[in-house]
Amino acid sequence: MKLTLQGIHKSYGRKAALTEVNLTLTAGVYGLLGPNGAGKSTLMNIIAGNLLPDMGQVIFDGKAVTGGKRSFRKILGFMPQQQDLYDYFTGHRFLAYMAELKGMDKKQAGEEIRRVLELVNLTNEAGKRLGSYSGGMRQRILLAQAVMNDPKILILDEPTAGLDPRERVRVKNLISRIAADRIVILATHVVSDVEQIGKEIILMKAGRILEADTPQRLLDSIKNQVYDLTVTEGELERVRKKYLVSSVSYHGEYFLAHILAKEEPAEYLWQTGRPTLEDVYLDRFEREVGLNETFKERVE
Repeated sequence: MKLTLQGIHKSYGRKAALTEVNLTLTAGVYGLLGPNGAGKSTLMNIIAGNLLPDMGQVIFDGKAVTGGKRSFRKILGFMPQQQDLYDYFTGHRFLAYMAELKGMDKKQAGEEIRRVLELVNLTNEAGKRLGSYSGGMRQRILLAQAVMNDPKILILDEPTAGLDPRERVRVKNLISRIAADRIVILATHVVSDVEQIGKEIILMKAGRILEADTPQRLLDSIKNQVYDLTVTEGELERVRKKYLVSSVSYHGEYFLAHILAKEEPAEYLWQTGRPTLEDVYLDRFEREVGLNETFKERVE
């Protein structure tokens, strides 16, 4: 099973949304990371056939499927980021409607609806109207419709948005469990969501693929640039001005600042830190999009 994106270009007027995107994906989870405007949603919609590229092809197992050929849509599951649902539908009615759109007969639809409701832990809420669902429940019903009919390609746009920590872990574990024999493309701003389950991380910037590699190799690329500093409150502001600060935690009278630096921060008490995928993200994107303003506010 192989999905190939070959020379994908897409523009909106004079603005290039995607430029020369080339990727080859096989079974496993691919984390799609990048700042807002990087082209992630455009890329996912082109794969799903909701958008046509200006140039290039989407190829699955040697056959061109650009534009979402009918046979390709049958093996595709798509979970959009937006939660625009029919609030007057019950969870069960919504899934029945989606099953009809996917071309399932009544018997198959009934079996699939029972299966996916159990999968996302919504069996007991299936008779309730979607308008009464919490944000987390709405995310889970969207995931349920995406995995109906056992798709070979699953596209998930921010699947854990709005979930509490317990639900987020449940969804992550679910994605990891079902990814063994299918291609899963997962776009997220919660970088830690794909650090453990990602086969490969695709970093996008300004419509281009900046980098695509395994989580471990990305972590190894900065392993000698990550430090944990023990500093006072007075020193903390100076640290923020001089270094890329990934996170800050409070420990009694002192703060532990997790930073990225090209050289040892000899003026402070430090020890080597453990790199995370958030550190990689910060290293690759901070100077372009000002992420340090976001990260430095995270005092845990």
